[in-house]
Amino acid sequence: MREAAQIDGASEYKIFFNVMMPLAKPGLVTVAIFNFLGLWNEYLFGLVFLNKSTLKTLPLGLASIGMQAQNKSNFGLLFAGLVIVMLPTLAVYAFLQEKLTRGITAGAIKG
Repeated sequence: MREAAQIDGASEYKIFFNVMMPLAKPGLVTVAIFNFLGLWNEYLFGLVFLNKSTLKTLPLGLASIGMQAQNKSNFGLLFAGLVIVMLPTLAVYAFLQEKLTRGITAGAIKG
């Protein structure tokens, strides 16, 4: 495709932005989804580097709710926190899912 665009007289920038980037979009969206999930769900980084309780991340806050209960379990509070933490992840996936699916199917169509 690159060579065909070169033969048609496209510049390197036009080839990159009009040919290569649309082909790379599904991969970039996949990387964005996995990167967001990795950053959103990090636990160890916050546990090691955050000393103040006011700076706790969401995973640390949920873990502290479970630890504060000790022998008693307040599952209602814990599950409500899990749902609140899960909503941004679902929103990001719902936003990027269409682009991911469209890109995967576009690569499978011949012609």
